[in-house]
Amino acid sequence: MGSNPTLSATSFFPVIHVKDLIPSTFRPAVRSLYHRAYRLRLGVEWWARDRLSRDAALPPAKLRFRVGESSDSRVFLDVGRRTADNVRACLATVGFELRPGMAALDFGCGCGRTLRWLTREWRDVSWHGTDVDAEAVGWCRSHLPGRFEVNGPMPPLPFPNASFDLVLGVSVFTHLDEPVQRGWAAELRRVLRPEGVALLSFYSEHVWRATEDAAEIDRGEFVFRRSTKLKGIVPEGYHTALQNRDRIRRMLGEWFGRVEFVDRGFGDHDGVVAGSPGATISE
Repeated sequence: MGSNPTLSATSFFPVIHVKDLIPSTFRPAVRSLYHRAYRLRLGVEWWARDRLSRDAALPPAKLRFRVGESSDSRVFLDVGRRTADNVRACLATVGFELRPGMAALDFGCGCGRTLRWLTREWRDVSWHGTDVDAEAVGWCRSHLPGRFEVNGPMPPLPFPNASFDLVLGVSVFTHLDEPVQRGWAAELRRVLRPEGVALLSFYSEHVWRATEDAAEIDRGEFVFRRSTKLKGIVPEGYHTALQNRDRIRRMLGEWFGRVEFVDRGFGDHDGVVAGSPGATISE
C-alpha cells in the first residue's frame, strides 16, 4: 500500500486513540467485547463472501482469512503469487537451484496460498505441505498436487530424516514463542537433506523498530506480543514474535551451520536461508 502524498489532518492535530478515552480499569472488559464483536463480524463477512462470490478453485473465505487476515480472493491470489516470486528471488540470491526430482516442504502451508503458485512453476518437484490447521490441509489434499499432512503444535513432523532438499517456513516463526521456534528449527533440520536449505521468514528490523518494544529487541531480547483478537480463528499459541538478527542467527546456528539473511526478502519479513556448512549456498 502506497503512502498518501497529500498532507493529512494529523499533521496539524494530535492523534487521539479511542482507548485513551477509556479508564484503564475498564479497558480489559472493553477490549474483550470489541474482540468478540470483531470475530462476529468476520463470521458474517465469510458467510457473505462464500455465498455471493464463491470460486470452487479457491478455499473458503474462512481459510483464506486464516493465512493473511483477509478473506478477499484477490488479495489471497495476489499475496500468494508475490510470495512465490519472493521465494524464487531469495533462492536465486543465495545461489540455490530447485531442480526436477527434488523434494520440497512448505511448513505451515495453510490452504496453499503460496503452494498453488509454486507447484505450477516447479511441476517436476515433489511438493509436500504440512500445517496445524486440519481443515486447510484437507482442502489442499482435494485441490492441489502433492502430499499434505497435519502436524501438531510441536514436533515431530510425519516425515523420515533427510526427506527434503528445500524446506519453506514463510510467516510461521513470526508467530511462535521462542521455545517453540527452537523446537521447530531442530525438527526442520532433521527432515532436511545434508545439501539442502531452509528458507524461513522473520519480521525485519524496519517492523520492530516501529514498536514500543524496540529498545528491548535492540538489546537482544525476545518479545512475544499476545492477543486474543483472533482467538478460535488462528491456532492457539500463534501471536507476534519479534527478535533481532543476532538472536535469530544464534537460535538457528544451533542446528544450521550457515545462516544468510535476505534483507526484506518477503516485504516486511527478512528472508533467512539456513543450511549445513556443505549446503548449496553461495558465498
